[in-house]
Amino acid sequence: MLLLLLPLVIQLAAQGAAAICPPPGSVKIESFSYLGSGCPLGTAVGDISSDGQALTVMFSKYFATTDKLLTDRRRNCVVTVSLSYPGGFVVSVGTVTMRGYLKLDAGAVGTIQTWYYFSGLPGTARFVRNFTGVVDKNFEVTDKFLTLVYSSCGVFRNLNLASEARVIPGPGYPAKGNGLVEIDSQDLSVRQVWNLVWQKC
Repeated sequence: MLLLLLPLVIQLAAQGAAAICPPPGSVKIESFSYLGSGCPLGTAVGDISSDGQALTVMFSKYFATTDKLLTDRRRNCVVTVSLSYPGGFVVSVGTVTMRGYLKLDAGAVGTIQTWYYFSGLPGTARFVRNFTGVVDKNFEVTDKFLTLVYSSCGVFRNLNLASEARVIPGPGYPAKGNGLVEIDSQDLSVRQVWNLVWQKC
């Protein structure tokens, strides 16, 4: 059985010399959990680095396909992360990079989307990408969220990082028009990267 893995990586450091960010080493990932049809219990392995600066979650069942049941055409996963950081700052997610694999017959449509939100707070930021067959390739897309949703000042709330893979069959299904969308990689090199953005409050 081929094990397909997705590393999900959170980059805590802000980019650029003029970026506003908490002092080095003051932001830590305390804990995480995961839930969803693309990451059932027991199908993911996660690790927080010893310094709390990186989180990697490896998934083995995250794909949407037309080859199985109707419910298998859509898969999602939410990784909930608990962060600690100094007072006087609020955090958001600036960009996300999604990498994976597509195999779509003529007319089949594959969709990936990502979004994030803070527990107990209104507002969700998301982006969506669609792909139409014929396609058989690895993909990589990086998007900046047009609307930033920030945490509350002085209140630590969990950051929820969500994603979804979906496939719609094309004409002639099931003889043709099949599709597969994996948010993972056959060569184990694919990942999601979430870049955090900070503001003073």
